[in-house]
Amino acid sequence: MRNLMLETIPLAPLRPKLAAVTLLLCICLVSAAQEDPSDRETAPQLLKVWFPATLIADESDAAFQMLVDHALAFSGNSQTAVDFRIKDADGVGGIMSTIRAGKEVAPGALPDLTLINRRSFTPSQASIYLQSLETLFSSSVLNDLAGGVDFGHISFEGEQTLFGMPYLFDMLVSVHAQPLSASGYSLTFADVLSSEAEFLFPAARANGLNQTFYLQYLAAGGALPADGAMPIDEEPLRIVLGFYEELSRLGLVSPDVLTYQSPAAYRAAFDSRGDRLQLGIFSLSGYLAMLQRQELALLASKIPTADGNGASILDGWLWVIVTPDRNRQALASRFIEWMLEPTFHAGFARALHHLPSQPAILTDSLPPAADGDFFAQLLADSILPLPEAEGGAAPRLMQDALKQVLYADASAEHAARDAINQLADR
Repeated sequence: MRNLMLETIPLAPLRPKLAAVTLLLCICLVSAAQEDPSDRETAPQLLKVWFPATLIADESDAAFQMLVDHALAFSGNSQTAVDFRIKDADGVGGIMSTIRAGKEVAPGALPDLTLINRRSFTPSQASIYLQSLETLFSSSVLNDLAGGVDFGHISFEGEQTLFGMPYLFDMLVSVHAQPLSASGYSLTFADVLSSEAEFLFPAARANGLNQTFYLQYLAAGGALPADGAMPIDEEPLRIVLGFYEELSRLGLVSPDVLTYQSPAAYRAAFDSRGDRLQLGIFSLSGYLAMLQRQELALLASKIPTADGNGASILDGWLWVIVTPDRNRQALASRFIEWMLEPTFHAGFARALHHLPSQPAILTDSLPPAADGDFFAQLLADSILPLPEAEGGAAPRLMQDALKQVLYADASAEHAARDAINQLADR
């Protein structure tokens, strides 16, 4: 008679910002009386998983322990060792940078799968460095994501193809300490102006249009990019520029916002100036983290638009598969399904201050102070961000028009007309 024994090899020490953890679970068969010479130790498969430091900086994070515990259960069920490496998401040495550099010169050093942010998920990068997921997941798994599965599609060979499994969602929201509107979560330009709240938003954009302005422009009637080009509709542009012109005239916005790459640039100022009325554009993950850490009750609303019917910009993280090996792709897909287990997924999203990609567990992922109905509606109405290089010259010209208005170099009407004329001359 034989007994089944589970042996767990301890975790190796981890270093902040670059943590490597190997979870080795070996199933051994041991005879009750005498070891059978025909018995052999089953060598575990090794699954290499990269995780972005943006979400989990090091092993001291409580979310990291959740990840390890869940991976241990997966290892026990699949005879698989899971090797986690925590890497920077962006820049030189970041996840996609390393994948691009290693594809030809060191493919063996690359992960089997990784989480990447949406801005790294472009058709050009996906088609070269990532694997299609079209045949790896059942319809029931995809149905659990409902409309969110579109977040993982790219245009490939003329068709929408699944290259990323949506996992964690993030969005832009307005954050303020006092109600600014009588209509609940909707904010109009008039609401903001009449409240006299200082307006803070990440207006910097190296080569294009910042996302807040982009959303406001579309809500005013502007057209989406098509076939890589974006037209400029003068009336929507003039309406949005007029809002910023009036904010500037009232001293409610500073040209300094043009240096803010992200809400992190003004987070400390927002926290320290609780005695004055402010409206800041933050990521939803930032807002949920603020709810957890602050005693001050903070409210979330839609980004202000001309008529108050704006949506939000959908951002977040996707699982992608890097390995070209079919067997390893199948193993990676089983791990992704394990990470989508509803109870774990909801708790993990809550620990990381994000929304899960599965609508059915949204409420379970939120802190008590958050309104699940509001966030569900915001998700349903959200649009994808404008990629940095998409839209041709129009996004940059509109960004330049905003700069002119914020620096009081031109009126809203003149700046809008100038952008139209410059685009026509190209």
